Parts: sequence; C-alpha cells; structure tokens
Amino acid sequence: MVTTLYLIRHCEALGNINDTFQGSLDEDITEKGARQLEKLSERCKDFTFDVVYSSPLIRAYKTAQAADKYHGLPIITDDAFKEIDGGEFEGCKWDMLPVLFPDSYSYWKNDFAGFMTEKGESMRQVFERVSKGVMRVVTENKGKNILIVSHGCAIRNLCCFLLGRKLEEIGDCEWVDNTGITCFSFDDELKPSLVFINDCEHLKSDPDLAPHQMFWRNKNSE
Repeated sequence: MVTTLYLIRHCEALGNINDTFQGSLDEDITEKGARQLEKLSERCKDFTFDVVYSSPLIRAYKTAQAADKYHGLPIITDDAFKEIDGGEFEGCKWDMLPVLFPDSYSYWKNDFAGFMTEKGESMRQVFERVSKGVMRVVTENKGKNILIVSHGCAIRNLCCFLLGRKLEEIGDCEWVDNTGITCFSFDDELKPSLVFINDCEHLKSDPDLAPHQMFWRNKNSE
C-alpha cells in the first residue's frame, strides 16, 4: 500500500518582494502570486488528492485553495506546517538583520541548523514540529494521496527529515521556490522515498512568473 505526499510551497507573497523576513507574519500574496496560482491550479488538475492540509497563514491557505480548485476537498489547517516564528527577525529587511542581530544572523548564514532568536523558534523546534506533524498526517492517511501546503523554511526541514537526514545536515537540502512541488512516497512501513523535488514546470511557460530570486538563499550559501 503506497502513500503519496505532495508538498507545495506558497506562491509569491509580499515579504518575498519586499525582501523582509516573513516568518509567521500573516502577509498576503502579490499580484504575481495570484497569477502563479492560476498556473498551479491547472497543474494540479490532473493530480489525485484525497486529503488537503495547509498552514493557516493566508499565503499558504490561498495556495492550497488553488491546488484544490478542481478537487473540492475540505482544507484542513494545521499549525504544524506554519513557517518558522522568527521572533525579532520578523518584518525586518534582510540587509538589516546582520546589523541589528549579528549573532543570530550568523547562525542563519553559517550554521542553519543552530539558528535561534530570543523571541522565536529555534531551527530544532521547527524540525521537530514539522517532523511530528508529517508523520501524524501520513499515519492517519495511509494509502492515500496527501497534499500539504507550507512554507520555505518549514518544507526545507520536512525534506531534511523525510530524506533521513539529521537536522545538522539541513544545509545539504535545497530550498524550494514559490509554488514548487515536491513529492515523496511511503511504503507499508511508512518509509519515505523522494519522487521529485521543487518542480516548477507549471511556471516555465511564462517567464514573468518565474519565482522571485531569493537573494537571502544566495547569502546563506556565500
């Protein structure tokens, strides 16, 4: 009995174009993001979903609605798949983070697994939250096709866990782009296997819809 899990990152949101740390801030999508969702809806039309979960943040929920457009399933909001609570980082411009919070930013850039802020979640807390969440969902939906819509950092942690890596190896896991689709399959013993990762094929027909260049991802790899 195969269980299939699709992970989709939300479409472009205001924080992506304003170059701010969004985290758990509930920021809306952009006009470009809405157009990305039109493409995503058509892409997901031929997928089979039996159950749909979403982070409750609006940018993820609207993305779940688009992916679910031709399926009409109830969308279950689940806090397990929210984005990292960045504490004092949230709402700050990326270029100001090393100035205002040099120690914490150094972890984000050089030791992602060790990242934490005074007022928010640590990366380990995110890793444990999403890991427990995904296994709960998969266990409750064995043999089904599951969709979870979430966020960049949360999905990076999910992929790290599902690939069988320790949190300390998260730097070896790639980021996914806006509306990027990732798929894992699970066997009878719920052992996951990667099918594909960060598939944005649905955006390639329109160059204007290409995901916003995540400059902070490049800085993290400098």
